[in-house]
Amino acid sequence: MVAGTYVHESISPVPVSRLWKASADGDKITPKILPELISSIVILEGNGGVGTVKQLNFTQAMKEFSYVKERVDAIDGEKHVYKSTVVGGGLMGIKFKAYAFQVKMEATSEGGTKTTLTLEYDTVGDTQMSQEELGDIAKKMMSIPKAIETHLLANPDAYA
Repeated sequence: MVAGTYVHESISPVPVSRLWKASADGDKITPKILPELISSIVILEGNGGVGTVKQLNFTQAMKEFSYVKERVDAIDGEKHVYKSTVVGGGLMGIKFKAYAFQVKMEATSEGGTKTTLTLEYDTVGDTQMSQEELGDIAKKMMSIPKAIETHLLANPDAYA
């Protein structure tokens, strides 16, 4: 097992307040705006807040796995931080023995949003993952915030 951390940043022209509001509603809107990838998001335990366990069910477009179960570890609406631990499915047992992630959104000086994804993981086996592999994983994880951004740009009154 090799422990590691990978950080990925992206910039959006959408203001942080709108992007955060829409992301907080992600369980409802993501299957609608990303139907080619997400078939449904189901809350298995909890009410959507800290401690909630939810399952993201993927379409056949996701070749590696069909679902991810995650537990919400923290939601900070003032600092725009969301933390979650994957508790089943996804890359568990394939690439990772364990993994968790944090998404942090910050306002940019241009009025947009800088989103930072921090992935903390323990690998299966004793080999460190390449930066290219980790970058590919981060890109897939950021497909949901990117789809939300695209939706907000196309619908300027949504979550305004």
